Amino acid sequence: MGRVQQSFTNGVPGAVSRSVDEIVISVRNVSAEEIPFGAPVFLSNDGAEPFSTADPQDFSAFLGFAVRAAAKTPDEYPAGQNADPFSQQGVWKAGDLMEVLVRGSVVIRMTTAAHMGDKVYLRKSDGKLTPTAGTGGATFELENVRIRNQRDANLGTTEVVVTERNVL
Repeated sequence: MGRVQQSFTNGVPGAVSRSVDEIVISVRNVSAEEIPFGAPVFLSNDGAEPFSTADPQDFSAFLGFAVRAAAKTPDEYPAGQNADPFSQQGVWKAGDLMEVLVRGSVVIRMTTAAHMGDKVYLRKSDGKLTPTAGTGGATFELENVRIRNQRDANLGTTEVVVTERNVL
């Protein structure tokens, strides 16, 4: 007799996790940096850019999360460390026309465990995402973003939902 799988992982960073009502837009990566899948993206004059610890940013310009292109297959993304097939990160390179989820659910990397409904904060010191607010302005709340399900301890991934478009 077959064996029933008891649990599933959240998936890989940047994977759109529920496709019922998501909105994904195309926007150019205008920075000189690569933007990893699952990373928060901010609107700029000519396109979008990643969070930068070097440059002061307008956090109200939070647009959404960089997502994987549906047309690409997993073998097109570079494998991550430890030869783990789920750690395939992948990036949008400078100048790429990239896909950004502005509403819906997506898988991201999270620093610590979170609970359903928790808010999502970006640490200004290193750009990592966390479910806890820092003190003294150390973090920035990503507007309209909530934790959808618990963090996968093995992969460090969490599903989040962007409930409303932040920048129209």
